[in-house]
Amino acid sequence: MKISDTIDEFREILDEIMIKALHRRVILYGYESYTGRFLKWYAEYYHDIRIDYLVSTDMSRGRAYDQEIFRPSLLEFEYRDVKDAYVWLAEPLTNDTEKYLEKYGYIKNDTYFDFYTAIYGNDIIAKDDGKDIFHRKKVGRRDIQFLEWLEWKYDCNFVTRIKKDEIAIAGEHNEGYGVTTQKEIFEILSRCHCIPHNKDAIFDYGCGKGGAVVSFLDYGFEMVGGVEYEPHIYEVLMDNMKKLNVDEESIELICNDAVNLNAELDKYNWFYFFLPFDIHIFKQCIVNICKSYKRKQRKIKIISISPYSHNVIEETGVFRLIMELTIDMRQRVVHIYETR
Repeated sequence: MKISDTIDEFREILDEIMIKALHRRVILYGYESYTGRFLKWYAEYYHDIRIDYLVSTDMSRGRAYDQEIFRPSLLEFEYRDVKDAYVWLAEPLTNDTEKYLEKYGYIKNDTYFDFYTAIYGNDIIAKDDGKDIFHRKKVGRRDIQFLEWLEWKYDCNFVTRIKKDEIAIAGEHNEGYGVTTQKEIFEILSRCHCIPHNKDAIFDYGCGKGGAVVSFLDYGFEMVGGVEYEPHIYEVLMDNMKKLNVDEESIELICNDAVNLNAELDKYNWFYFFLPFDIHIFKQCIVNICKSYKRKQRKIKIISISPYSHNVIEETGVFRLIMELTIDMRQRVVHIYETR
């Protein structure tokens, strides 16, 4: 089964709400969460809807005043066309919020919309399952995003971080586990003008639990490869693929030390790095990609998020930097390289 078909159920719920806002102003209420940033991105990416008013309900966090983020009291001021805008809730609806919105004339499912109930029903808080760090899933309030919905719907495990010192087998060379999602990956690929064709294939160095693998498949790549050295994480990765019924012919996921891969790389023309390991391992991986290029001449692109070791790629003489961009995540800088 194609990942995109699996995730379409989630997309359909969001689309059904969002397209009602075409030709209307939109207030995103509760913006400071990941859910808020995801809904803002999704609306722009899929529907070209620009949020007009970002409202934060947590003003305890410091932020620059030149950021146009409003307090909930925005609704009280008869400010411009706020009273005619749709309100999208990026946080669970409480009795207090419901009373507040209705006090100022907003009507549920007519002019204000509860995304959490639409996506998760009443199952909004995830409980501790008591499992070890490799198999433990997120605890606390769920976020609205693709991978977390897959966790909830299909009992997958993607989003929980694993610290560097909790991973034993890779020793000092590993950088821990963190996930990237469609929100980040789609943005990068679309800005690269990437339209995958049937001969395009992408390889994820340090693929972890498979969040990026799922995102690449969802974007349209028909072949996605990856390598993960930690056996416990690899076990979770393969379990995720099984639960999502991913077509085995569309993935090649290897449990091995990344430096050992050579001929396996020849079928790929895109390579993805998001701080999977230290510079020692990174250098050898770049050498192996260059050897692959010499064995099989083709246009290759490398995506490197947080490119601390950018000089390693440029010094090969095989690749040139063709794009620098920033995306909405903690490590914002992304470099795109291409064979000369």
